[in-house]
Amino acid sequence: MAYVLALLPGALFVLMGMVAPSDPPSLFPAVPPSSSNPAPVKAVLGAVPLPDPARGLKYLLHGDYIGAGIPIELWKLMNAVAPMPSPRQWLQREGVDASVPDEMNQYFTPKGVEVVSAVNCLGCHASAFRGKLVIGLGNSLRDWPPDATPYAPLRGLGLMRYKAGTPERETLLNFLRGAETLAGRTAPPTRGLNPAFRFEEVSATHRNPADLSWTEQPIYAVPEAGVWSDVPAWWNVRKKLTLYYNGMGQGDFARLVQQIGVVMMGDAEDARRTLPQMRDVLAYINTLRAPVYPGVIDEGLRGRGAVLFSARCSDCHGTYGERWTYPNRLVPVEKVGTDPVYAERVKGSNIHEWFNKSWFAGNGAAYAEPTLAYVAPPLDGVWCTAPYFHNGSVPTLEGVLNSRVRPKVWQRSFKDDDYDIVSPGWRFKAVSPEPGGSRSRDVYDTSIPGCGNGGHTYGDDFSDDERRALIEYLKTL
Repeated sequence: MAYVLALLPGALFVLMGMVAPSDPPSLFPAVPPSSSNPAPVKAVLGAVPLPDPARGLKYLLHGDYIGAGIPIELWKLMNAVAPMPSPRQWLQREGVDASVPDEMNQYFTPKGVEVVSAVNCLGCHASAFRGKLVIGLGNSLRDWPPDATPYAPLRGLGLMRYKAGTPERETLLNFLRGAETLAGRTAPPTRGLNPAFRFEEVSATHRNPADLSWTEQPIYAVPEAGVWSDVPAWWNVRKKLTLYYNGMGQGDFARLVQQIGVVMMGDAEDARRTLPQMRDVLAYINTLRAPVYPGVIDEGLRGRGAVLFSARCSDCHGTYGERWTYPNRLVPVEKVGTDPVYAERVKGSNIHEWFNKSWFAGNGAAYAEPTLAYVAPPLDGVWCTAPYFHNGSVPTLEGVLNSRVRPKVWQRSFKDDDYDIVSPGWRFKAVSPEPGGSRSRDVYDTSIPGCGNGGHTYGDDFSDDERRALIEYLKTL
């Protein structure tokens, strides 16, 4: 059971499959100030302290942004009864029980209950990659299983152990309330895709928008069909002016990212208390940079690729180097041609009206305005961020630049070292569609609604040599 509980939602950023936010202007610009890269904001004597990246990292690793959790003594008891394999702990966090994996936080609630949370931010926004944990790299290895978790044993054990009215029982019941609401309703169709938007869509319908108090009666209807996405890289946060792949999140980004708390937080008081820490978290994320390509670069090819990129790609994806620029360009779905289901499904959701009336909106400080378009992303570290497109439908960088070689149905090992850095992307094998519609969760089938790999044919007219040159340049971003 402990393993299943570890798959519960709670990752902070709705980035998971959505464009990452930043605080414009960036408090930690990557380059000297210019018209396109504004100077840092300076603190004013007596004003609220500026966000602190060191505090942000500490809060990511130990903070209570998930809300409720499983009391630590109950967590240990479950593991004693049904032990799970020792988790791989990359972070070496102090003060955390050895049974708590990196993707979950251990902390005290405001009422003094020590708990183990559901999945934290790093459960989606950090990934094992070639034998190392890379914070900020979207996790495309995780599987969110379709089977509903049987929570009855946990509920029964908790109710026997904790008396009515105790903070331990209240905390556990808040945890179970959120988890059971999502059970069986949020799993993506294949491993590697992320259901963050679905978490919020399903949970928010049980929250009164003004004070975020829980209501058993749903406020709005939720479609049966979910929506999922790939997880974008956090190191591009500093360049973004909008949140989500369709650019719908605008305004106060700290409030926007807080909305994942609708799953298990108490109410608006919890959100109000943690808002300053959310700004610290964003400050930390703004310090992240893409990993440097570890292989050998052919400088001749790179130079030719840079010229091609400037002529054909920079209008949408920006320029790179010390004085980078990034246009934050929204490209209509009918123009870019990539799978429209995400944009259409998100635009049709009732959660936007709910958000714009909620505490998170802050009387207009933040708002949601969905579009039938996708933001052309920054390409920092693009060499290591496969699979590509908003739905993770293309396993290799060559496939992004040549639609003719994209596999229709493909399978990968989901081993973190099974990545080709020379011709960047996940190693895969093309497979035949499985009979009767049954699918292994390790197989990506582009015929599934929302998983199409069409569009973005801008590189189809390149010669093979031009494409190799462009890829060599992209490795250096």
